[in-house]
Amino acid sequence: MASKDLGYGRRIASHAAALGHSNLPDKIRLKTKIHIIDTLAAIVSGTALEAGIAGQKFALSTGTRPVAAIVGTTHKVGLIEAALANGMAAHADESDDSHETSQTHPGCAVLPAAISVGQAREATGLAFLNAVHLGYDLTIRFGEALSPAMSFARSSLSCHAFAPIFGAGFAAGSLMGFDAERFLVVLNYLAQEASGLTTWRRDGAHTLKSYVFAGMPASNAVKAAGLVESGFTGSGDVLDPSDRNFFEAISSRAEPNRLYVDLGTSYKVLETDIKKYSVGFPIAAPLSVLEDILGRAGLRHDEIKAIRIRYHPDWYKVIGDENRMPDLNLRHCMAAMVVEGMLSFDASHDVGRMSDACTLSVGRRITLLPNEEGQDRFEARIEVDARGQTYRSAQGLYVLGRKENPMTTEQVHDKAVELLTTVISEPAARRAIDIVHAIEHEKDLSRLIAALTPERRR
Repeated sequence: MASKDLGYGRRIASHAAALGHSNLPDKIRLKTKIHIIDTLAAIVSGTALEAGIAGQKFALSTGTRPVAAIVGTTHKVGLIEAALANGMAAHADESDDSHETSQTHPGCAVLPAAISVGQAREATGLAFLNAVHLGYDLTIRFGEALSPAMSFARSSLSCHAFAPIFGAGFAAGSLMGFDAERFLVVLNYLAQEASGLTTWRRDGAHTLKSYVFAGMPASNAVKAAGLVESGFTGSGDVLDPSDRNFFEAISSRAEPNRLYVDLGTSYKVLETDIKKYSVGFPIAAPLSVLEDILGRAGLRHDEIKAIRIRYHPDWYKVIGDENRMPDLNLRHCMAAMVVEGMLSFDASHDVGRMSDACTLSVGRRITLLPNEEGQDRFEARIEVDARGQTYRSAQGLYVLGRKENPMTTEQVHDKAVELLTTVISEPAARRAIDIVHAIEHEKDLSRLIAALTPERRR
């Protein structure tokens, strides 16, 4: 029976079951590997930050049977706890990937679920690769179906939390060897677990945001898959529009048909963005403009008299002065870039740098202005007064890292090495990257986990 002839949930379940045993095209395999590398770098670097440490403390306090690693540490904990801790680390530093139209960060929930289950179930590298790809595909599909009902302007429900639980859950189910029937059952449990509010925006730290975006969906997804693996039943199709269903419970604005557009023939991972800078994506365009001006003119911080940025006011609600997280504070990130001539990982993640006298001095010279008539909402325009003249530049939506302007494999490697070496050695970082590029030939994930374990703490 063709998948389009199946029921709504069964189409997704049938697609997931088939994908677990498929050979992905070379282009898709490479793109998935690139995102695995990028997200593993986010997880490892995030272990040393507040949200990552919080996840570790909780996971280690539960006393569960150690079956899966807290990646980037020497610790092993229970399966659900590992997924939570790895998820908390994955979004701790804003370096993880994102997808614009689905309003999701797929990797920070999918990878923690997949690597935890993959290790605990001794899955092959090929099974892991396919599961991650499936997770990205369904995270984005559910996000695109839900996002019309969940934008910041329309709802307090957070698409960044709702959609990834489905991708993470199906990735976990794939690694547990689910067939179509069990995928249909786990869909029921994932729908029950789906939750998340945009109230994370009120918090002044990154712990709650990391839980909403990654720790919660990853761990709840693994729990749901584990329930089904252990024998939990649940008949019925939670997506069936003929009766009360998941999308009806969310909003009439949801567009469930977007789940099935080109299902099985298009690859959503190709649409996923990778960040050049380890900051909130709305900061990327302004940083790109500023970096261009500083590079072309060779300006020092003591030569700059004023910086004016014109950007859509909605962005200032997310990355404006009220946000006290350094990687989500536009003024701080721009000032730190001016002082250093670049934006280092430390400068964008050390809260103490926000009180640095030189950085504060530059920050006071920055004026945040609304966009001008005819200026696209994604476009950032910057003027810098220095040396008796004004330097100007602009950057639109397609900043480096967007799918329309992708980073090269080498650029992603360079970023990953910078992040990974905050915790592990450079040889270990490059070894982990090499392992991922040949992951389909690995009998399990043990070599990858070992490469990501800090040598100094072994």
